[in-house]
Amino acid sequence: MNDTTWERLEEFAREELGRPLFGGRLNLQPTSRLEEDLGLTGLDAVEFIDKWAETFNVQAQGFPYRRYFGPEGQQLLSSFLGLFSKRFRRPALVPLTLGMLADAMRRGKWDTAEIEATVNRGN
Repeated sequence: MNDTTWERLEEFAREELGRPLFGGRLNLQPTSRLEEDLGLTGLDAVEFIDKWAETFNVQAQGFPYRRYFGPEGQQLLSSFLGLFSKRFRRPALVPLTLGMLADAMRRGKWDTAEIEATVNRGN
């Protein structure tokens, strides 16, 4: 059986993310991190995940957006204030990869604990 999950996800991501600023083709891999590598943050990230879940019929109620994505904009101010007060420090973000989204597509639902455990096992 041929698994077309990655091809479908890659096509979706290319359509949603567009082309890089300086042209060319996005380098999308299962290890590509949505925030760090692809620049998705804040509302853009929420919209991407919501559309992904709807497009691929993935049950993603309660998706932990704040676990994976920082806010747009005020990140510099928060980082500066965090130097002086723990109150302004955000917890470290967990990298969310395209491979994790593909795994959820195969499962038909987002399960944070299981998907992160799979990634940590290297599967």
